[in-house]
Amino acid sequence: MKSETIYEIMLSVLSGEASADERRLLEEWLARSEANRQQYEQVRRLYRSFPVTAKQDTSGYDVEQAWKAVSSRTVRKKTFDLKRWLPYAALVAIVLSAGVYWMGRPVEKEWTAEIGTLENISQPTLLLENGERIPLKQDSFSIRQGNMMVCNHPSGQLSYKPDHHSDSCEEECTWNHLAIPKGNAYELELADGTHVWLNAESELSYPTRFTGDVREVRLKGEAFFDVAKNPDCPFVVRTDEVAVRVLGTSFNVSSYRSEQTMSVTLVRGAVSVQADGGEAFRMAPSEQFRYDKESRESDIHVVDTELYTSWIKGEYIFKDTPLDEIFDKLLHWYDFSVHYQDERLRNKRFSFAIDRTISLEQLLELISFTSDVKLEQGEGQVIYVKQEKREEV
Repeated sequence: MKSETIYEIMLSVLSGEASADERRLLEEWLARSEANRQQYEQVRRLYRSFPVTAKQDTSGYDVEQAWKAVSSRTVRKKTFDLKRWLPYAALVAIVLSAGVYWMGRPVEKEWTAEIGTLENISQPTLLLENGERIPLKQDSFSIRQGNMMVCNHPSGQLSYKPDHHSDSCEEECTWNHLAIPKGNAYELELADGTHVWLNAESELSYPTRFTGDVREVRLKGEAFFDVAKNPDCPFVVRTDEVAVRVLGTSFNVSSYRSEQTMSVTLVRGAVSVQADGGEAFRMAPSEQFRYDKESRESDIHVVDTELYTSWIKGEYIFKDTPLDEIFDKLLHWYDFSVHYQDERLRNKRFSFAIDRTISLEQLLELISFTSDVKLEQGEGQVIYVKQEKREEV
């Protein structure tokens, strides 16, 4: 019996929809070894940790649509309907190489916040030039900055709008700084109508309104930009390594200082990317520019953009991704460190999608019982990665 088959039977039994033959096969498999019984108990605990009652309210999450989106991106080798059992479409059982896993120009003036901002905040925070810090996870509010109104919405969006009732004649460019700590994300609408989604452990410096012939912002971390079109005024995103120049388009920039590679992923429109003052690369939709900070080498290749932008919809999608890279992404959301029993396990590849709200404990169990990699959480938030031999049935 193949590994994926026994998992199908387990889920059939746990959901109360197993046939007599399926129940018999499971009993025989459980009787073969203590390891099998422990594995089944792990699956049972995980299954019960998810709300799966028929009365569950899923109105806030379009399961059907998410299921279709995930299904269209993956190779499905199962035909049973998991979405009835696991209401999160990000947790969908499929089989790939890792085994069974679960799915359902510079500006005239610039300013950036002091070093260590992220270490000193616990929630999304707006920092003003005068040093004032405004936590954003509270009731909605509006403040005036010159002739602009800054509005914070309960839904998690900060926006900048012209204050048509203001008598202010202030022309000086005022900069703000938005900082997002670990485990959070936030949406920002700039004065020109550009929408920005900031991922966890990211910072963006920007003017409250754009003046001159260039719209420029500065990024640390990761953000998705949907740029308002203005042919007469290019939009520039600067990081420590590159400058991305656009007129109006949608793209993702990932430039974490803790990661060796930074990337620009283009969803729509066209952008020009220049690294360290070198050659400018022009990108087309579905292309990704990657820059290695150590070797200073860069390249462009075609990618599935949803793998790099799904985080703005509240999920992470990994496709044939090394475990080491998966942990790099998750470290922006969870507090942990990793210890590998065997360094080769860093390159173990997985493909799955997860809802961003899933707990770290659930995630570790998902990976553990659906592959031959065992993840154990020890003291001090250390995750131990081990190779586990499983009995073939």
